[in-house]
Amino acid sequence: MTVTFFIPGDFPPTTGAIVFDTQLAEQLRSLGQDVTMAPVAGAHPGPDAAARASARELWRAHRGRRPDDLPVIDGFCLYAFDGLEEHLQRAGAVGMVHHLMSLEPQLSEAERDCFAAIERRVLPRLARIVVPSETTRSDVLAALAVPPKAVDVVTPGIAQAARSIGSGGRICRLLAIGSLIPRKGHDTVLRALAGLPDLDWMLTICGDGGIDPAHAAALQSLVEETGLADRVVFAGACAPDQLEALWRNADIFVSGSRFEGYGMAVAEAVRRGLPLAVTKGAAAPEVIPNEGSVIVDSGDFVQLSKGLRRLVFSLPLRQALAEAAWQAGRAFPTWAEQGTRFAKLLTAS
Repeated sequence: MTVTFFIPGDFPPTTGAIVFDTQLAEQLRSLGQDVTMAPVAGAHPGPDAAARASARELWRAHRGRRPDDLPVIDGFCLYAFDGLEEHLQRAGAVGMVHHLMSLEPQLSEAERDCFAAIERRVLPRLARIVVPSETTRSDVLAALAVPPKAVDVVTPGIAQAARSIGSGGRICRLLAIGSLIPRKGHDTVLRALAGLPDLDWMLTICGDGGIDPAHAAALQSLVEETGLADRVVFAGACAPDQLEALWRNADIFVSGSRFEGYGMAVAEAVRRGLPLAVTKGAAAPEVIPNEGSVIVDSGDFVQLSKGLRRLVFSLPLRQALAEAAWQAGRAFPTWAEQGTRFAKLLTAS
């Protein structure tokens, strides 16, 4: 079997979707499959003219060179293939839908309608839709006229990782991971922490600030307005070694995300045995262990602040939640397991 992954070319390699695609591609190669990566140029997921042109050019080149190859299209660049539905159907294309863009909470009604229209045109023509969680599968089946047997769940694998040991100091170190975009809810976290001036804590936010510079600037302004400038570090898109050090020395993982199709950062925090203070939108329900987490409604910075106060104040509570998270993380599948499952699905397509 030969496979080509079409991926959004403007996404950083550390983006969860790209990690998902590249990890599955590596696992397919380890199983003896011939795999090619085809980055689609232009802006994604809302495709501009360059993205649409790139999708068509890559598709023509791909089908001319490898007509028997199985195309796998990442869900964030799939919108650039609008208008190619018949070609996708004839080729038996597979879509990797991390979540439906029409469900993004920060979009305008017109933007959601535009994404939803493309989803209705393109997704039902795919031979198979692969999603990262049962929650996303339910969303797809509720929104689109596709048969249930055409939608399969392949959760991301979670690499083996050392257990977080914590800072071991007087200051409680909090870690948040996610691009500086509205959906990630870093503003909720900052407003929650603004209510804890009497406690000793530091927050590091690891995430790309170049995707939405205006929102990144707004977060910086919020830090200044709330008097948190000496307690919050914007670390940017962290290199692997830098991120590993942050994971190792963190005391609490925090997320205010409003919507995730799976929640890879939360899953890794669980795998590493970190206590969580998160919103319900930070990950699919099956990812967040009730016993190892403080969980509040999306956008509710008041309750998140109350939960963080308990965690920052009480080392015994953090230790209890950390152990519960560590035990829950043992059940997460590896990339090798998920690569094998994905290969079987492609063979059946």
